[in-house]
Amino acid sequence: MKDIPNRLECAYCIRNYSHGGECRKDDYSDKGCLAFKADPRGCIRKTNLVLPVPLYMDVPAIDEWTGDRWDINGMNTEVCITHIRKLSWDTKRGYLNIHCRCSYYINEYSEDYVEKKEKPKLKLIK
Repeated sequence: MKDIPNRLECAYCIRNYSHGGECRKDDYSDKGCLAFKADPRGCIRKTNLVLPVPLYMDVPAIDEWTGDRWDINGMNTEVCITHIRKLSWDTKRGYLNIHCRCSYYINEYSEDYVEKKEKPKLKLIK
């Protein structure tokens, strides 16, 4: 894993409040956090996505993290739907498209990460 800048350590830390842990500001120094432990999943981002769900698969629950069955920019990730805006059918492929506001994990400091110029495309891993 590449070095994470000091100012971003909290977002990528497994102890971050959004990852289920707690941070104490007295653990932090000018050289970085003394208790920093990198989360291999990365940091949490929020965006509007279209989730393609096959007809035979369960629709993910709202405000619950799904397993590693989604792929963003070539990396496996977990997704949490926070708000559903619209549902539509893709009859050719047999998918229910969920237009929603999502949170997802992304690790930009992983060796496998390749930055894409366009908006992230979500794929279902079978």
